[in-house]
Order: sequence, then structure tokens, then C-alpha cells
Amino acid sequence: MIKFKSFIYITLSVAGVLLSSCEKFLDKQEEDLLTIDQVFQNRISNQGYLANVYNYVPNFIDPKTSFTPVSDEGDFVWSDVRAQQINIGNWSPTNIPIDQFAQFYRGIRSATIYLNRGKECTECEQQIPGITTRYVAEARALRAYFYFLLLRQYGPIPIITEVLPVDAKVSDLQLPRNSFDEVVTYIVAELDKAMIDLPVQHSPADYGRMDKRTCLAIISRTLLYSASPLWNGNTDYANFKNKDGKVLVNQTYDQNKWKLAANRSKELIDLMPNGLYKKTVNGVWDPKESYQYLSIDRWNQEIIFARNFEANGWEHHMAPRQVGGWNGGGVTQEMVDAYRMSNGMQIDESGSGYVEEGFSAQAGKYTPKGIWNMWTNREPRFYASVTYNGANWIWSAQNIKIQLYGKGASGFAGSHDHTNTGYLLHRFVSPTSDVQNWNGSPQHDIHFRLGEIYLNYAEALNEVSPGNADITKYVNLIRERGGIPNLPIGLGQSEMRELIRRERRVELAFESHRVWDTRRWKIAEQTDGGPKTGMNIGEGTSFTDLSFYKRTVFETRVFQKKHYLWPIPQGEIERNKELVQNPDWN
Repeated sequence: MIKFKSFIYITLSVAGVLLSSCEKFLDKQEEDLLTIDQVFQNRISNQGYLANVYNYVPNFIDPKTSFTPVSDEGDFVWSDVRAQQINIGNWSPTNIPIDQFAQFYRGIRSATIYLNRGKECTECEQQIPGITTRYVAEARALRAYFYFLLLRQYGPIPIITEVLPVDAKVSDLQLPRNSFDEVVTYIVAELDKAMIDLPVQHSPADYGRMDKRTCLAIISRTLLYSASPLWNGNTDYANFKNKDGKVLVNQTYDQNKWKLAANRSKELIDLMPNGLYKKTVNGVWDPKESYQYLSIDRWNQEIIFARNFEANGWEHHMAPRQVGGWNGGGVTQEMVDAYRMSNGMQIDESGSGYVEEGFSAQAGKYTPKGIWNMWTNREPRFYASVTYNGANWIWSAQNIKIQLYGKGASGFAGSHDHTNTGYLLHRFVSPTSDVQNWNGSPQHDIHFRLGEIYLNYAEALNEVSPGNADITKYVNLIRERGGIPNLPIGLGQSEMRELIRRERRVELAFESHRVWDTRRWKIAEQTDGGPKTGMNIGEGTSFTDLSFYKRTVFETRVFQKKHYLWPIPQGEIERNKELVQNPDWN
């Protein structure tokens, strides 16, 4: 394993040194406060410190910082949604929306402190022998996860393994980046080490903590990203170097990276033989309910790692005004078009049965009579995710028909809270939530689930062993649960690659994958930039007013080559003279 420089990079560390020398009153210790030694020796405070390390894990179900509207999946209307500035190109190293650089390094620092001191708790050991060893392994896994989150957003970053003392010299803070491959190697090695002391899966009382399955899930995703075009022989980054000339991104394509990703993904799949989550209704398995309740039925068999949260904020934002919601979580027409027909075909395929215009003459399995034909006979995952004009609000016993046309009760004219696309996102909204009274149901923010790992495995295996039966097997398991037919037979490698990418887009929609997938595939210039469309939201006085049902551009987005990576905050560049900025952000 590579030996890395033993420092910790901490935001505002220089300011911290100055404060410690100038503000002597800060050195006072209140009598009822624990010393740092007591913090780790006391069982309650030791466990509390580790819980605080977990608090640095981000919440992806937060409308303000969600990555859904950064991608071509959606658009959230509220002014404090940080994705808006990204989409119009109004960001820079001094103005970075959804900037998590300092947050994750603080998490790394806290995890490192716990790694060094967590085992000092004899009281913990007296209660549960061996528990501090497990706690330290959890901290190690958390630290590796924070490094992954930094890596996917900012690219190669400095690896730091020890805490820098408070009286460190400014010169000690000058740390160059490690290469992308060095960071990947470090993350995988740390997770392999952590797994030695972690259970395969925790008991219900400890759900939401790092375990062996979670470590393998992080490895699976890390290696998949490492094998992908953005990081595997990307000559666009030939000049991405440290000041000493060290190349930070490998310039030679390495197929073995795909093999590693496939092998480690399969290792996790083999630990979860019960397979994907499925829900039955009146004794019959139902694909729409299965996909809908995947995120609502807490700690079901598919969930690998998630964080608990009260969903009322998300649900209130996403629900229509007609049921007391804030009505602004929009789904783009591009995302709507990505959902297949019920026969498994894309809408633009010959024989799909897709009809762009007109109203349905009869009710469908999931649609009432009189719905715009565009939204009829679509796959079950569409109905589990998207609210369209005329849809019945499925969580209301009153059978409310949602009015998204211009003059409708949830339309453009009624309030500044309105969808810009003519669609609403209702995924992650629970049927047991009382939106009007701000009473959300406890849910979980899913970071890793088995469905993703199936798709990771299939994608990686297709690059090293096209035609392997496992590729079709695991994609078909996803499609089966989604309620659509199996893949066509006889697909070549490139055809399979495209179908796997399409399957990821639908299966993992709104789970903070799309924004990173389009980047790692190097297609974001085509998917994230340019005009984004929806319905003609300013028009329509009734459900049958044709003026609403027109594809309309609501925003022309900006995506430049430099946007494949977030910029390093300018303040960090100024403090650390060895830290080079990401390409084209200078």
C-alpha cells in the first residue's frame, strides 16, 4: 500500500491557530465540561463522538442541496435551491453552490481523531467486549466514504491520515494532491481493513451504521467510477498536474479496472441472496407498489446503507398545492421521455405503442380515462415517481385530480410555488404522511441499495466479458421488479452498454446518481447543457385545454467542459499553495 504524508488538511486551520494565541479566554475550562481524555474514556460521550462523525454524511433528500435539479432529471422552483446557479453557469471558485469540500474534510478529521482515541473507552469494553474495535472500524469506513464523496465531486484530492496539531506551522499545510488512482487505492485498502472488524450486517438496533456490506458498496461504486471514461485514460486531463509536474489522472486506458469493479460488486451480491425488495398487494406482487415503497418501507431487504430522516420537508415541497404542498419539485420532459412503455420499449421505438397527443378513450391500469395519451401505458416506475396533469393524487382517500394546467389549482397562475415543467416529483412521499399538517413519516435517505449494485456489476462485466450471461441476468432482475419484459436477446456490447445506461437512468432516478453518471461517462455536455423542456405551464384553463399540452423550453442550461468537476474553493487554494485548481476553473 502507498504510504501517504501524515497531515490533516482542515479548513480555516490557520485562523484557528491565530485565535488560539490571541484569545486566551478561549482556553478556560468550565468545571462541568469533560476534558478530551474524558470524552473518549466515558461511554456516553465516546459513542456521542462517533455519532457526530456520522453527522457529516450528507442528506441527499433535501430540496435545497439535492443533486436532482443539477441533472436533466428535474427542476426545483424555489429561489434557495442551489442547483439553479449551477444550471445557468453562475458559479466560480468564490461562489460554489452545493460546496461540500470543507464538510467532508471536517468529517475526515473527526473520523481520524476517533481512529486514534476511540479504543480508550474501558467502560465501553466492560459493557460489550470488543465494541471499541468495531467502533474504530466504523470510523475508518466513514473516513473512506468521505474521501469517495470528495473524489467524485472535486477529483483528485490530498490524502491525510493524521491530525495536524493546533500549533502547526503554515508550511505544514502546503499539501499537493494525490493522483486519482492513489486516492482510489487508498479508499479500497481502508475499507478492506475496516471490514475485518465489522459484521456483514448489523442487527436492527444498529441499522444505519457502517458494516461489511456498506464497505463493499462503497468499493463497488468507487471502482466503477475509476473504470469509467472520465477517469480511465482521459486525455482531456493530460495537463491536470501538480506544480511539480505529477500527472493526476492516468493517461492509458486500463480494462482491468472494469474487472476489479465487476469482481467486488459480485462479492457484495453474493452476500445478499434474498435479492431485490418486492411488495405484494392483496397477496399479489405489484411492480409499481414495489418501486414506490422501496424508499418508504424502511430497512427492507434491499437497503444496504441509509440515514434516517423525517421526510416532512421533502414531502411538503414535492406535494401539489391541492393537498397542502409547496408544489415546486418538477420533473423534466426529458426524464418523462426516458420512462419506457409498459411493453418495455422506448417511446421512439417502432412498435412501442406510444401516442404523443390526444386523450385516452378508456382507463388504463394506472391511469383514469381522459388522460393525455403521452402518459398512458407507461412502465410502472413512471407512475410511482411522477405526477402529471389529471393524475389522481394517489395518497388521498378523496381521489383528488391534480390540476397542473395554467389556471389550475396547482398550476402556474395560482402561486409563486409552481412547477416549471408541468410535472411534479412524488417519489419519496409516503402515503401515511399528512402533508397539510406538516406531519411526515419517518423514512430513510438511501445511499446504497442492491439494485444499484446489480447495475454496477452488469455495466462493469459488459466491458470485460461482453455476452456473459450474468449481464442479462442482473439487468433482467431489475426490469422484472420494474414491471417490464426482459432484455431482447442477441445484444452486442455497445447495445448492451446503452441499455444498461438507460436502465440506470430510470431505476436510480432522483437518488443522486444521474448527475455523477453523466459526468463519469463524459456525456454531460450533451445531457446537462442546452434547452430543457416541460409542458406549456402558463397556458390552460381546463384539463382538456390543448394549449397546455405542448413541449415548451423552460430553461436553457449551461454546461462547459470545466463543469465535469466542482472547483476547489478559492480560499483553500490561497491557504494551500500546493493545491492546484481543477482544470479551466482558474
